[in-house]
Formats: sequence, C-alpha cells, structure tokens
Amino acid sequence: YVLRAPLPEGKTLSTVPKAFFAEAIFDPRGDIVRSGTVVEGGRTSKSTVLKDCSPVGEEDGASSSPPLPADCMERRRLLVKYDTVTGSGVQTVERRGLVDAYEVDGDAYMLMTSSNAVKFDAKGRERDTVEAIAESFRVTL
Repeated sequence: YVLRAPLPEGKTLSTVPKAFFAEAIFDPRGDIVRSGTVVEGGRTSKSTVLKDCSPVGEEDGASSSPPLPADCMERRRLLVKYDTVTGSGVQTVERRGLVDAYEVDGDAYMLMTSSNAVKFDAKGRERDTVEAIAESFRVTL
C-alpha cells in the first residue's frame, strides 16, 4: 500500500508520535480497511528516523560527487503489528508490517508492506522480501 496522511499541525516526520502512523494506516475510513481487509488492533512497535544521502548520479551507477546536506532526505522506518480477520470471520492472523515514510509539504507519504508474523519473525526469505520492498520506496522532489 502507498498511503498519504496529513501530519498534525506543528509536527514533522521526526517529531510526530509513532502512534500517529498506526492511526493513519489502520483508520477505518482509510484505504486498507476500505479495500476489504478487516483489521484488529494495530500499533507501531518500533520507529527509527533515517537519512538517505545518495551521491549524485548513484541511480545510473556513475557516482560523481558526495552528497550535499541538501541532497539528503529524512525518512522514518516503522514496524507495525496488527491482526487480520480471515474470510470466514472466525480466525485472526497475526501480521507484521514495515512502513517507510517521507514528508512532503506537511503530508506523510508511506509505503506499507507486510507478512505473516511467524514468517516475518523467523527472519528468512519472507522477511527479506518485506525489507527489500520497504527499502525500494523513495520520494524525490
């Protein structure tokens, strides 16, 4: 999912409480729930602020100079935990998700990718895939 949520007045990506992200992602009026996914719970269990500083030309393999501070974009990586209800409505499945978020003009742009909690916590191929998807998300201005 790629989601957008306005940041609260006076807050930035790095100063907004981590609970904001779970509330925005799992909002009953939001895209995930409206797409038919029944979500129970939903909390942000870990949050890290990171800086992406790619050397000029790195995308095409011709890195020519070190990045300038203005070339760095701040992003926030979050781990979310939640349950989904199966189609029968009887059973729940624990899920883990990684969210990468960027701030643009007062809005948080987020990519969320997730996996079954057991497979995610086992740190195998499934977890590697989730991490690779989250890591691939970039917002450029």
